[in-house]
Amino acid sequence: MDTGSLNADSLREEQLHLSLLVSSGWRTIRFHVVPVVRRGLGVPALEGAQQMPGFPEASLRRVLSQGVDLVPASAQLWRTSTDYLLTRLLGELGSLQGHRLDSLSVLDRVNHESWRDGGRTDGLTFSHLKMVLLWASTLFPAPEDWAELQGAVYRVLVVLLCCLATRRLPHFLHPHHNLLQGSGLDLGVVYQRVEGFASQPEAALRIHATHLGRSPPPRVSSGLKALLQLPASDPTYWATAYFDVLLDKFQVFNIQDEDRIAAMQSIFQKTRTLGSKER
Repeated sequence: MDTGSLNADSLREEQLHLSLLVSSGWRTIRFHVVPVVRRGLGVPALEGAQQMPGFPEASLRRVLSQGVDLVPASAQLWRTSTDYLLTRLLGELGSLQGHRLDSLSVLDRVNHESWRDGGRTDGLTFSHLKMVLLWASTLFPAPEDWAELQGAVYRVLVVLLCCLATRRLPHFLHPHHNLLQGSGLDLGVVYQRVEGFASQPEAALRIHATHLGRSPPPRVSSGLKALLQLPASDPTYWATAYFDVLLDKFQVFNIQDEDRIAAMQSIFQKTRTLGSKER
């Protein structure tokens, strides 16, 4: 059974939260307990979010209709928060067939034990990974994308690698907000660790009781980082066909839909043309 302890010391430091430490068996997780005012406030930025591929329309409408909450920004001011909405959206993903949340669990543990050296170094947070999964779920909306665990993990990985290479992770509900800006992280170092895992996952995955699948681990081909940086100069690349090209680079595309294959091949030819012009 998980155990937790509540630390009230932070209140004497004029912080706006209580710290709750919970042991999950393989690490201790810190939760910040904050007061929340449920106002159901509408946000203009969410109006265009009524159609998100990968989420059932009815459940999406139900979640977003709850609006945003108010949480303390200072001793006198409040700010809006979408944390509850994002948690509900993750819950909707968990109700679908496939390994969406399983892929998040795998990468959360790899992040903690490998990329962050057991929590001893700074790096990505669970909130970063959660946001990447939400984007991956819309970029890869087909059930077959998430049917097999190895493929599910790599769908999250290619989106994460692109965000690190371009140094931009958009907030899922406020895309103009870059969650990597001002993070204080050495994103070049983080990128190298994530790419190292993507190209040779078995070294980190020995810590897991569950393997990703029977197929041989993918190997990254040359020119990956240049390809990952394309959305920085042309936002239209932030689309399924482009990320399918990345999956193909890791040999985990495995999609039978003819229209999607054709779209992926079209983007691939476009990237080859761009590459030849730059030489």
